[in-house]
Amino acid sequence: MLSKTMANASRPTTDTTAPSEHGRNVEFRRTTCNRDCPDACGIVARVEDGRITKLSGDPEHPITQGFLCYRTNHFLGRQYAADRLTQPLLRKQGELQPVPWEEALSFCAEKLSAIRAEHGPAAVFNYRSGGSLGLLLKLTDYFWELWGPVTTKRGDICGGAGNAAQELDFGVSDSSAPELLEQSKHVLLWGKNVITSGPHLVPILKRAKQAGAKLMLIDPVSQTSAKLCDTVVKPRPGGDFALCMAAARILFERGWIPADAAEYIAGIPEFRTLCESKTPEEWCNEADISLAEAELIASALHEGPTASLIGWGLGRRTAGGAAVRAIDALSALSGNLGVPGGGASFYYRRRAAFDDGLITG
Repeated sequence: MLSKTMANASRPTTDTTAPSEHGRNVEFRRTTCNRDCPDACGIVARVEDGRITKLSGDPEHPITQGFLCYRTNHFLGRQYAADRLTQPLLRKQGELQPVPWEEALSFCAEKLSAIRAEHGPAAVFNYRSGGSLGLLLKLTDYFWELWGPVTTKRGDICGGAGNAAQELDFGVSDSSAPELLEQSKHVLLWGKNVITSGPHLVPILKRAKQAGAKLMLIDPVSQTSAKLCDTVVKPRPGGDFALCMAAARILFERGWIPADAAEYIAGIPEFRTLCESKTPEEWCNEADISLAEAELIASALHEGPTASLIGWGLGRRTAGGAAVRAIDALSALSGNLGVPGGGASFYYRRRAAFDDGLITG
């Protein structure tokens, strides 16, 4: 949910060094969790004689406010585990054997040089995924850019379809600042279980409710976030696109499209033709919802500002990208883009440009 650019670049707190405790030099440093999670919790690390001895949530972080999940709270047990690999292993005579770093790096350099000499750098496929989202992982891209150009991937199997959908619609897949949800009149959670996968949104959504916002969960699964919501709509799995078409047709039929919509939306006539290829009732039957539920969604969009928070799982099925694009279209057609408390939020960008000065000094 927040930037990962500081994930491996910790900074001292105001009172960097505490008085010596039993002869140890104690220091507190602020950093950010770099685990494969969108929330990027602020961390205060206690460092004793160069070794991290405790991780605590940063109470001064404006969003995470001192929270750390169970996994990060217990991460030092993994970091300093006795069986953790801390040096390279090289297969010799059929067995993996510990070797010095110099030998391992020389082995890799020789292999890569031979591949480049015989086949060219594009013969190497650089594929990396999750686990860590910090700067140390980003360094691998920097290395291959210097060594390459190598073959790489575009998109991924996690949120790739949804990201691509929003890039087609908006040019970039990005999201509104979470704090702006407090200005929403309605918040639509499209397959997004904020209690388990976005805990820092929960207090913001609660404040939005206290300010009068109505929360609606749209999800075929009975999930824990339902208890936060005023309304729950349960389309069949994969029925989101048809649900959006039903709601969009209602927007058209009731004249709930802003008069200037054509100035910032391309393809409205074609989209309307698609919506009108079936009646609202037919679209609702396809989505396995009632007409009243589609009308409720259309009304919520009309009574904006209305924010649509889109879960990643929605895009992980056949035509998942089309479903995300349909939600984008609903947000645009109802005038909920570019306004505080609105937006169609699928992906929170997690990195800014990489500063190679961290390497070169």
